[in-house]
Formats: sequence, C-alpha cells, structure tokens
Amino acid sequence: MKKEINMKNIRIIKILSIFVLTIFIASCDKYMDIDPQQSIFADDALTNEGMISALNGAYSRIAGPELFAGSSIFHSDLLGDDGDANWVGTFIGYRWMESKTLGATEGTITGKWLAGYRAINSVNTVLENLEVVNEGSRMRIEGEAKFIRGIVYFELVRFYGLPYEPGQNNSQLGVPLVLRTLPALPSPDANVSRDQVEDIYGQILSDLQDAKALLTPSIAGGNGGRATSTVASAFLSRVYMTMGMFEEAAQEADIVIEQFGGESALNDAPRSAFNNDNYTSEDVFMINQNINSHAGQANDGIGTFFASLPGYGRGDMHITQRHIDRYEEGDLRGQVMENIPALNPSIADVNQMFYIGVGTNDGGIMSAKWGKYDANINVIRLAEMFLTRAEANFENSSAIGADPVDDINIIRLRAGLDEVGSVDIEDIRRERRLELAWEGHRLHDLRRWQGTLFEGTDSEIPYNSPRLVLPIPQREMDVNENLVQNPGY
Repeated sequence: MKKEINMKNIRIIKILSIFVLTIFIASCDKYMDIDPQQSIFADDALTNEGMISALNGAYSRIAGPELFAGSSIFHSDLLGDDGDANWVGTFIGYRWMESKTLGATEGTITGKWLAGYRAINSVNTVLENLEVVNEGSRMRIEGEAKFIRGIVYFELVRFYGLPYEPGQNNSQLGVPLVLRTLPALPSPDANVSRDQVEDIYGQILSDLQDAKALLTPSIAGGNGGRATSTVASAFLSRVYMTMGMFEEAAQEADIVIEQFGGESALNDAPRSAFNNDNYTSEDVFMINQNINSHAGQANDGIGTFFASLPGYGRGDMHITQRHIDRYEEGDLRGQVMENIPALNPSIADVNQMFYIGVGTNDGGIMSAKWGKYDANINVIRLAEMFLTRAEANFENSSAIGADPVDDINIIRLRAGLDEVGSVDIEDIRRERRLELAWEGHRLHDLRRWQGTLFEGTDSEIPYNSPRLVLPIPQREMDVNENLVQNPGY
C-alpha cells in the first residue's frame, strides 16, 4: 500500500510540474489562447478543470511564433527557397536557412523543438487522465488532444527528419515518439530516442483518424480556431499527400470542401483571405489572435519579418522579381502596389498581394499576406483543399468530388484568370505554388515532388539532402545521451 501511495504522489508531482511550467511560460510569452486559464491550483491538477487548462496550454503553445504563427512558415519558405526571396535582415539564423548552412545552436530551431514537445507533453497528460474529465465533454477533450499531438508530430517529423518516401520502408530517423508524460530534462526518464519516420507517420494517422471520429464537423466560419472533425480531415489530406496516398487525400479534401459549401465559401478575391480580425468563410483552421494576445511583434513572429510598414515590421523578407515573374499577366495574386497613397499607411491601405515596403528596410517587394500583427493567422485555407483535391485526383487518375481541371479553374477564376481546358501535373503544381506562396508550403511540396533546388549554375540541392533537414538542437543533445544527430551537423 505504501508503494502505491508513493507512486501516486510521484505521478501527481510530475503532472503538477508540467502545469506549473505551462503557466509560467504562458505568463511570460504572448501566446494566442483566446480564453486562457489565468492560474491553476494544486488541488485542481487532476480534475476536469485541470485537464481543460492543460489542453488550453497546448493550444497556446502551437499558436506561438515557434510553430504555426512563425517559424513553421519561415523555416519552410527559407529552406525551400532558391531565388524567390532575399533575406536582408540581421538575424543570422535565418541567413543560415536561406543559404542552407544551419547550426544546431540556432535559437528558432531549438524553440520549435521545445514548443512542440511541451505541447505533446501537455496533451499526453490529458490523455492519461481522461477519467477525471466530465463525461459530457470527454470525447471532445480526447479528440482535441489527439488532434494536437497528431499535427505537432507532423510538423516535427517533417522538419527534423529526412522526408517520407512513398513505397519505401522509411526506417530513417525522425523524432522521439513520446506517448506518455515525461519529466523535464535533464532526467533519465526523459532520455528518449529518435523513432523511425514510418512509425511516426503511423501515429500521426492514428491520432488524426481518432480525432476525426471523436469530434463533430464544422462548417464555414464555424470552428473558432479549435479542432473539429472537418479540421482533422484537412490535416489528414496533408498527411496522405505526403505519404503518396492520393485517393485518401482526395477523399479528405473533398469532405472539407463539401462541408464548407464548395466554391461559394472562398473569399471574393485572393487578397481578402488575409489580415482579418474575424474568421472568414475560407478559414479551415487558423490561429486566433487579438490586440492583447498575438505573436505579431515577437522576434520570430510571422509579420515581424514580412511587413515593412510605418510602425510595424522589420522588412527582412524581400520577394524577388523572379517570383513575381512566375504569375501570368493579370493574375491578382501577383500584382505589386508600388505607391501606397495613405500618409501613414497600414496593411488596410494595400489592395494588392504585394507592395513596395515603406517602413524598415523599405524599397523591397513585400508580401501583403502578413501585414497586421494582431490579425488571425491562416494555417489551412479552403483554397488549399481545392488544390489538394486536384493534385490527388490527377495522381490517382480519379475524379473524387470534381475533375482536376475544374478545381484548378475555380482557383484561376478567383485570381482573375481565364479558364483552361485541361491541366497536367506541372500546371497543378504551379497553381499550388502561386496560390500558397509564403504560407509555409515550399519545403514540404519540394520534398513531395522530389524536386531540386538550384544554387547558381553548378550547384544543386536534392529534395532529400541533409542540408534541408533541421539539426537536433544542441541543447537536447547535451542533456539526452540517447539522441542521434542528423548527418552533417
């Protein structure tokens, strides 16, 4: 009996330590939980309220600049870039990413890892203690926890491991697959090892499929930044595309499109999908931000680097003419506003998708997608689902929901372009690259398509080069003897 009591006390102390850490972090940083718990008492740790607090803490973590509100976009677009952007800022870590010469001590690489595993640890605590959650909300809490774990592992394995290779055994190392609550490092019990990419993708599918079954669907404008069955389908479509499971990807994308009401749910113009304070009908999943809770002015916040406006943005991420030249004449997605008429302009005065910067590091071509520090951040838009369904159907020689050309024409017409009578795979990939530019897709699409980056005339970087894989943070290597570093670091 004494041993059982001691084990229970150890378990409670472990859980309380996680809650205290989560609350301390949330009190120091600006994360985007719209209804955060201000504090949690020790007596509440193993209660319904304690589990809700842990879940909210995980939502706050994934909404921080280390993940979906910042570095998930920058790490992908800079590592995957070969001339469409020019980093002009002083942060050396992003310059390393642009040149594909990374270091294991770089701060944002460490920040992403820590944020991801703190979120995973929080939801593991919830999943281990579902019996204390009110029965009426237990399925929803379990579904949201598994959703968060699934999408975080999807982020981590895509950045810290070599790419998934469809049809192969995928025994290459990914990240540690942790399905239990861990103590803080350094601790022997936290010395986990890296698992194979195949096993991690299996867990991602299991978590997202469970989330889809446990949660209820949502319609356009209906999820408020939380997980739903529909959002789980959207992420499943991404995972299936990465795994080369095109029929399943088309089916999941089709579910989202149908539940959102189809083409009518798209914003009237491409520019209207961004810098919004409220949920729009095109937002499948987004990060809720407001004037008091946002990542927009953080050193690794997305708008900090993309904007060059009076009073906002460092203007560090200049878009090159090479990228602008990729758009057809008349494409609304490729127009550059050269003279903003307002005396003290904000992003509301920019009516095109690009503009000439008028703030810090002015004079460069800036993307207008990220120009308001407290605006909601698009993670998955409905436009992506049309593009996914088109690509998956083309690769699968199917017409689930629609023919590929019809989905591509929906995107083209919204962009002010003429319809086309047929498409090939390069047409579909081009539309995807232009529609989703500077939203964090570049590296992942390059890997899926098994493409090559070109550095000048004689140097090439293949999609599976170790130079396109983030190093395991040196901080983790120093305290965990079981971790193996990625090649080249």
